[in-house]
Amino acid sequence: MKSDFLVALTQLAAERGLPRDKVMSAIEVALISAFKKDSVTEGRNISVRLDPGSGDIQVDIIKTVVETVEDPLQEISVAEARETYKATADVGDTIATENLPNSAGRIAAQTAKQVVLQRLREAEKEIILSEFEGREGEIITATIQRIEPTKIIVDMGRAEAILPISQQVTSERYRQGSMIKVL
Repeated sequence: MKSDFLVALTQLAAERGLPRDKVMSAIEVALISAFKKDSVTEGRNISVRLDPGSGDIQVDIIKTVVETVEDPLQEISVAEARETYKATADVGDTIATENLPNSAGRIAAQTAKQVVLQRLREAEKEIILSEFEGREGEIITATIQRIEPTKIIVDMGRAEAILPISQQVTSERYRQGSMIKVL
């Protein structure tokens, strides 16, 4: 199953044209959000680590070391932290106190899916924006997708652009599917 996960991860990154580490971080954020929706971990700080080599997922509950505990779901006393987890723990440190099983409910899984898709869309937008940012003022060949009364929508590869009527040549006839050069 682990290799299936890695194959799917690599394939998803390739299909979307995204770096693999961006996809990994999107999945980690999605898993954190999914586990926060789970009744067992509600109100707790969660840490998720995804091993890119094996596909293993480690989910930990994180607590902050304090002198006196006011919120036992998020805090741990210095004495308990030093005794149980880390001998050099100081106030303000964060400690992974519990390793959770990698099981989440149906609603948490749906949440994770939505968060992954949202993060991937955001990453795609960033890449496309950075791709076209440096090309301002450059002539680009585009294909006319749609012609509307006030604008023409053109396809520029991974992005669409709007050519408003004020930017069009009045003597030129535009046809859907034809190639034009845009600035």
